[in-house]
Parts: sequence; C-alpha cells; structure tokens
Amino acid sequence: MPDAEAILQGLYLLLTWQNLLALMVGFSLGIVVGSIPGLVESTFLAIVLPFTLYLDVWTALFFMTAVYVSAEVAGSVPAILLNMPGTPGASATTFDGYALTRKGRSGQAIGVSLVSSSIGTTAGALMFIGFGPVFAAFALNFGSPEMFMLGVFGMTAVGSLTGADPLRGIMSAVLGLLLATTGLDLFEAVPRAHFGFLELYDSLPILPALLGLFGFSELLALTARARIVTADVAPKARAGAALEGMRLAISHPLVTARSALIGMIIGIVPGAGATTANVVSYGQAKQWSKRPAAFGKGAYEGVIATDTSNSSVVPGALVPTLTLGIPGSGTAVIMLAALMMQGVRPGPAFFADYGVEAAAITWSLLACAGLILIVCLPLARVFANIVFLPLASLIPFICLACIVGVFSARGYLIDIGIMVIFGLLGFVVRRYGYSPVALLLGLLLAPLL
Repeated sequence: MPDAEAILQGLYLLLTWQNLLALMVGFSLGIVVGSIPGLVESTFLAIVLPFTLYLDVWTALFFMTAVYVSAEVAGSVPAILLNMPGTPGASATTFDGYALTRKGRSGQAIGVSLVSSSIGTTAGALMFIGFGPVFAAFALNFGSPEMFMLGVFGMTAVGSLTGADPLRGIMSAVLGLLLATTGLDLFEAVPRAHFGFLELYDSLPILPALLGLFGFSELLALTARARIVTADVAPKARAGAALEGMRLAISHPLVTARSALIGMIIGIVPGAGATTANVVSYGQAKQWSKRPAAFGKGAYEGVIATDTSNSSVVPGALVPTLTLGIPGSGTAVIMLAALMMQGVRPGPAFFADYGVEAAAITWSLLACAGLILIVCLPLARVFANIVFLPLASLIPFICLACIVGVFSARGYLIDIGIMVIFGLLGFVVRRYGYSPVALLLGLLLAPLL
C-alpha cells in the first residue's frame, strides 16, 4: 500500500487540469455508452484506443477508468426502466428494478441504484489501494478446480431464483448450460451446435442472447400496452423520489458490504467479470434475506446487491491487470493494451514502482463515485419519467438502439438474428412458467464450469 506522501502526490497528479478534464469527459461518455443497450464500454474503448496514444499514459488511464465506472452505472438505467440491461453487468438489475418500475417506483429504484453504485465504487477503491497486492496473489492461485467451484457456487443461486416451481427452474438452467456448449470444443477441436455458421465457432455470443432474452422479449410483450406505466396507476416520479432511494440504499449495510466484497473478489478473478458478480450477489442477497419471496417482485435489496457488486468489480478487475498483467475483464484488456503501448509494464511490483500512480487511480475511482451522486442523482427524476412516454414512440427507438448496439459489438449480422431468436425464446419461456433468469445463469456460468 502506498504511504501517506504517495497518496497526497496521487491526489495532486489527478487534480492537474489535463487529468481532471479527461476524467470528466470519460465519465460523460461512459454514461452515454452504458445507457445504450448492446453498446458495451470495451467496444467503445477499443474504438478510441488509437487516440489515447496522443495523451499522457496516466491521463489516458484516468479517461478509461471513468468510462468503465460510469458505463457500469448507466447500464442499470435501461435495466430498471425498460427491462433491458445497458451493459451485461446490469443483467440481474432487471429482476427487481423493472418490477419496481411497473409499480410506479422508478424514481426510488434509480436512486437506490445510483447510491449503491457510488458505495460499491468507493468500497472497491479502498480495497484496491489497501489490499490490491494481497488479492492479486490470492487470485493467482486460482486454477481449474477453484474456477469450477466458483461456477458451482454461482449455480447454487438457481434454487433461490426459480420461484414456486424449482423443477422448471432447474430445467431452464440446464437449457442455458446446453446452449452454452455452442462452438468449438477446446479439448477435442470438435465444432458443436454451430448450424453451419462460422460466426458461432467461437461460442454463442452473450450480448445478443442477453438482450434478446430480457430486452427483445419485453418489447414483444409491450406491444399490447400503450405505456410501460400509466399515470392513473402510479403518479410520475416525485422530486424527492431519488432521495428516498438514497435512504433505502443506506438502510441495508449488510447487503451492501457483502455485495461489495463479492464484486471485488469476482472482479479480481480473470474472466469472471461484472455479469457473474451481478448474478451471484443477487442470489446471495436473496438467500440471506428475511423476505426472499419479495425478490423478483420489486425488492430494493435486489437492486442494492446487483449494483453494488457490478460497481466494485471495476476496481477489482484493475488489480490483476496492474499487478499481474492479466486482465480481469474485457474492458481491462483494452486498458492493459493502452498501458503497454505507452511503455508501462504491469507486474507484481506495480504498487511499489508506481505508488503515486496507484494512489491517483484510487482517487480517480473515488472521484467517479462522487460524480455519480453529483451528476447522475439530480437527473434521476428525468430518467424515471421516461416510462410514462407513449410506447408507440419508445418501441422503435429502443428496437433501433438494440440492433445498433448488438451489431456494433462484433460487426456480425447474425448477432441481430440471435437477439431475435432469444427474444422469442424468452417470450415463450415466460409464457409457460419457466425461468429466464435461471436460463441466463446457466448461460453465463457455463464457461467457468
């Protein structure tokens, strides 16, 4: 851990006008990127990577960190309002966030989400600077058995996510596991379930499957209604709704602390990422809750757990990236590339060799946590009232955003077809009482298993 002098020098480094401007611009762009379903921050950072070479290496890193944090935060907004996660890391936020919107509590839900994200980022930043090297050494010992057990630990959440019919929930999870076998077998080099499409040789892409299962299937259901929520059922969000959400968020400290720790640890494990942390923390919150039956029907604890964890994943993913040179997520891959192209070699001695810079990264994370409250919280009422707009004008825009986002991720037209197919599958799964949540869990955790 850097000493007090390095911590103060890190603050001074961040507060130079170039670095502060890069942080603000990155935070603003991340909000836009995260709010568009399908357009993930790793894709955006890959596009702007060549331009970062013209910046100082640490200025570029502050910019990328701000994009990473704010995109994860903004991804929860469409998840809550439209049942469409803006980023894969907000997938489990839809479970209770959208249920709260349907009850006319979108303002409170967004307030809970933003405050939880701010707390998760803050907790992750403090753990990053305090225990980063220790956590990195711990994660380095993770081999195949440990990764498998992490996947098993995540799959235990199926029991708490399946509702009153566990058999159908288990069948849904098994279907997710089977669908995840699509692609080339890594051990025997045998292609499986690719249906002649070379684009599926790698694996079934998660993003179009995720958007289809929750987003596009919801669009099909929304066509029968005039609005997501009508004013006669629930009044428009009050000015104090977001502040009420803030109070609700800080009233569950145990859920927050547990989810922040889960997000940090899973973020450190290479390849696990915010999506896994999101689902695992939600399952743990439900298992430990005194009111498990309320989950999936609009439980604030569910939103707290998911958004605290996916925000604490960001500092967690930076730990193995900087101390081991092993990216903790897809976005961290781009950040690692930016560092190496500018001559910075991450390694076990990073905190010793770059103590001031490590402290500055911590300060940048804390600054982003503050910006979430200063910039995003006042806009919560505006976001919340989007659901009262006529669906005749919302649906075409949402559909276009999904198509553009899905296509931009890999540039394959087949991904749009996958999104539509999974949208129909999600619609049928819901119609006959099976669990799309359990199906998603199997799909996400299969690569770990």
